[in-house]
Amino acid sequence: MKRKIFLEKQVNKKKPVLLTGGLCLCIFLALLFSWRNRRQNGVLLVPLQDREIADMVYFMQKDSRWGEAHLGEARDTMASSGCLVCCLAAGLDMQARDKNLDFYMTAGQLNEVFSREDVYTESGAVIWNKIQEAVPGTICYVADTVNKNEIDQLLADGIFPVVKVRMGGVGAWHWVLLTGTDENGYVCMDPMGEAEVPVSLSEFQDRVYSVRAVYFAE
Repeated sequence: MKRKIFLEKQVNKKKPVLLTGGLCLCIFLALLFSWRNRRQNGVLLVPLQDREIADMVYFMQKDSRWGEAHLGEARDTMASSGCLVCCLAAGLDMQARDKNLDFYMTAGQLNEVFSREDVYTESGAVIWNKIQEAVPGTICYVADTVNKNEIDQLLADGIFPVVKVRMGGVGAWHWVLLTGTDENGYVCMDPMGEAEVPVSLSEFQDRVYSVRAVYFAE
């Protein structure tokens, strides 16, 4: 009898191990599936033509001049979620400089305009069709899909597209500003960069999920 009880206890001890192993396998497969989906939903962006890298304007999210400012009434601040505003301000300033237009706004100033003119939702998302009213003389382009030809044409026209990427290629959503190409592919202004230097899109695995542009009407 004692031997039978001993054997039953030994068998029962193995069950949690088998369950734990199965659970780990399920978690691994779920993570793998999620990672593959993230990669597959984006478009691998390879330049169709060489484009000279523009003389960049750099605006960093965590700049002490505006890092603590909120996006409208949202809890998010420029430091935590201001990458898009930084890109839009830099893109407009670069285009205005190239076209000799009387315009210049820092990322902090553009955030103030967006906040005052209700360009943000309550959660801090940008309402794209309100930008043209908030910044007169501009046109807002929201692409339905990521199209390599359209991106190339925007750069050819002196318009700097803002593209949505994932940090490290698979992480959190992020926006960067495309400014030209080099031997490694597209080059961008990254508002989360550690220094004011051009960043290769390859740091985001060259994968783009959305394209936007705000530019001046002719």
